[in-house]
Amino acid sequence: MAVIPIEIISDPICPWCYIGYRSLQRTVALYQKTYPGGSKDELDIIWKPYFIDQVEPTESVLINDRMARRMTASQINGAQTRLTRVGKGLGIGFRFGGYIGSSRVAHRTLHLALERYGGLTQCELADRLFRSQFELEKDVSDVDVVISAAVESGMDETLVKEYLESDRDLNEVEEEARNARGAGVQGVPLFLIGSGETKVRLEGAADMNEFFEAFAKARDSASCA
Repeated sequence: MAVIPIEIISDPICPWCYIGYRSLQRTVALYQKTYPGGSKDELDIIWKPYFIDQVEPTESVLINDRMARRMTASQINGAQTRLTRVGKGLGIGFRFGGYIGSSRVAHRTLHLALERYGGLTQCELADRLFRSQFELEKDVSDVDVVISAAVESGMDETLVKEYLESDRDLNEVEEEARNARGAGVQGVPLFLIGSGETKVRLEGAADMNEFFEAFAKARDSASCA
């Protein structure tokens, strides 16, 4: 058995991060089903923060209004058409009628999920946050939306509420996000697969072939260690 560490640097308000994670999930299932010995391997996924908005937005806006800050109407339509097409192939039903704002509360809750419950719960929460933002047209800057996603992921409601009402780990999460940019991360998603000198860095919503090859390389490296 090999342990394959996977670090995902991501932002819950990034639609391509959702696509990348869905592709990763499908590759994990394929790898464990088809790769020799893969069914016994442990793929240890953890999430790290990245703020698309380095300066926290003061309020949420409609997704289309946000996109209009840097795109023409034609470009918005093209971008959303592409997201819809790619997402559909991965079982994502993108909808763009909701509001979008700061991801700080979501990131702090992901941090708590890993700290108190472990990677599996953190992954479940990340998935629910993406679904809330991009399929259910809910705004993950809304504390109630985040708490609901956390509870549905198996986290204790009182624990999450008390945590978010405090400033615990706020500076740590902000520092982690700054460190990502300081290390040269210019966009997300970013997937770091494996460890040491053989660690594979995949930028953007990588396809299944790229993920599969990275898993195989990480496993071979772990077996030789």
